[in-house]
Amino acid sequence: MSYKVFDICIIGYGPVGATLSGLLSSLGLSVLVIEKNNGVSPTARAINTDSEQLRTFNFLNIAPKIIANSRKIKKVHFTDSEFNPYSTIDIPKEDNLGWPPALLFYQPELETIIRDSNLKYKNLKILENTKAVNIEDTNPIRVDIRNDRKDSRIYCKYLIGCDGANSFVRKYIDSKLIDFGFDQDWIVIDAHTTKQIDISKDEAKQICDPNRLQTYVPGRRNHKRFEFKLLKGETKKDFTKKKVWELLSPWINKNNSKIERAVVYKFHACIADKWKDKNIFIAGDAAHQMPPFLGAGMGTGIRDVFNLAWKIFLVIKGKANVNLLETYQLEREPHANWTVQQAKLIGEMMEQFSYREKGEKYVPSNTGYGEVFPHLANGYYGDPTDGLIATPFCRFNLDSSEKDSDEYFGWNFGLISKKKLPKEINLILKKMNIKFLSVNDNKLKNYFKDANYLLIRPDKYLFSRSRTNSELKEALCELEKQFSLIT
Repeated sequence: MSYKVFDICIIGYGPVGATLSGLLSSLGLSVLVIEKNNGVSPTARAINTDSEQLRTFNFLNIAPKIIANSRKIKKVHFTDSEFNPYSTIDIPKEDNLGWPPALLFYQPELETIIRDSNLKYKNLKILENTKAVNIEDTNPIRVDIRNDRKDSRIYCKYLIGCDGANSFVRKYIDSKLIDFGFDQDWIVIDAHTTKQIDISKDEAKQICDPNRLQTYVPGRRNHKRFEFKLLKGETKKDFTKKKVWELLSPWINKNNSKIERAVVYKFHACIADKWKDKNIFIAGDAAHQMPPFLGAGMGTGIRDVFNLAWKIFLVIKGKANVNLLETYQLEREPHANWTVQQAKLIGEMMEQFSYREKGEKYVPSNTGYGEVFPHLANGYYGDPTDGLIATPFCRFNLDSSEKDSDEYFGWNFGLISKKKLPKEINLILKKMNIKFLSVNDNKLKNYFKDANYLLIRPDKYLFSRSRTNSELKEALCELEKQFSLIT
C-alpha cells in the first residue's frame, strides 16, 4: 500500500506554527499542519512583536503589512500607584535590523495576515478541527489523527510540536518542564474603546501598586490590554462583571468601552528539558512558558522556528548531515532560558517597587540568567565580546539594487568582504554554496574594524569576522564543521 510522506508535519497552527509552516513551505518542502481548532484565535493573547521577528516575517513578505496593522510603542514605565514613573525605558523608532524594535498587534489580525500569506503555497496542507491522538516514531513517523470522529493517519519525515503549553508532542517525547517557581494568578482583560478617550496610546505601564500589581498596554487602534494580579485568597469566581469594571474604572468604563474577554491565568516560568527526540521537535510554548511582563512569549517561539526551519531544510536537501539538528536546542535553549528568567525578574522588580511604596524591602530571588541574549551561546566562531559576533547582523540597502542585504542572501550562508577574493577562496565558497557580497568599508564601518571578511548564517546571525585569508579559511572550516555541511 502506497501513501504520501510529507517532509514536515506541524501540530499547532497558532502564530508560531503558522510562521513555521510558511517558512518551510516557501522553501519548497511539503508541509502538513494539524490544528484542533478552526480559524484564527477569536481573542487577543500575544500582543507584542519586535525587529527580529519582523525580519522573520519579512521572509514571508508580510512584515510591512504587520507594521501597518500595529501600534509603535515609545515608552515603557514602571510606576507607583499614582502612575508616577520610578523608571522609564525609551523605545527607539528603529534598530540596526531596520525594523521597529517594539510593535503592538491584535492577535486575530496577525494570525489572519500569516494564514492569508500561506494560502499561496500549494505544497502546504492544513487540517483544522483535527486532533493528533497518537504518534508512532517509525520511519517515516506515523501520526494518528481524528477529524469529525473519523480516524486516519498521516506520515512525515519530521514532526514539530507547536501545540502550546499542554503540548501532546512534548509529552510523547517524555520531555519534562523545569519549573523556576514563579506561579502567579492574574486576570487578563482585553477591551476595545468605543469613543475617543484620554488614555495613553503609545506608552505601556507596569504599575507597582502595593495594593495590587497592574499592567496597561495600549494595543493597536482601539484595543487595550489590562492585567491585574490576584490578591491572596482571591479566585476567578470573585471576578464578576461588576468587579472587572471596578478594576478598569481608573482607565475606561461601560460608556466608552467594550470588554472582549476577562480571564484568570496562572503565569508560569518554566522550560522543557528536552526539545528533540530523533526527528521529533517542540517549539514555542511547548518548549518554554514565561510571565507576560516582557511580551516575549510568542517572539521566543518565532525565534525557535526560524532557527529550526533553515536547519531542517539543509538536512532534507542533502546539504547538511542530520547532526546539524542537534544544534537546535543547544542554540535556542540559552536564549529561551534567559528570556524566561528576565520576564520573571521584571515581575520581581514590580514587587520590589511596590514594597518601596509601602516602606518595606523586597529582595528578588536572583539577578537573571546572565547576559546571553541576543548573543548566541553556540554556533559562532571568534570572540563574541566584540559585541558583533554571535548577534543578529544588520540589514542594509545594496548600492546597485533595490534589494536589501536580507533579500540578497535569502536562506544562504553569506560572505561579505571589502576586499577582492583570491581564487582559492572563491572555489571554497562555490563548493559550500556561500553567497558573496562585496561592499565598501563605510557601509559597515563598525563591522570592518580590524576585519576584512564577515561570515553570515542563514538566520542572519554573524558567525565570524576575519582579517586575513588564512583566518577566513579557518572560519570556513569551522562553519563546515559546526553545521555538519556536506560539500
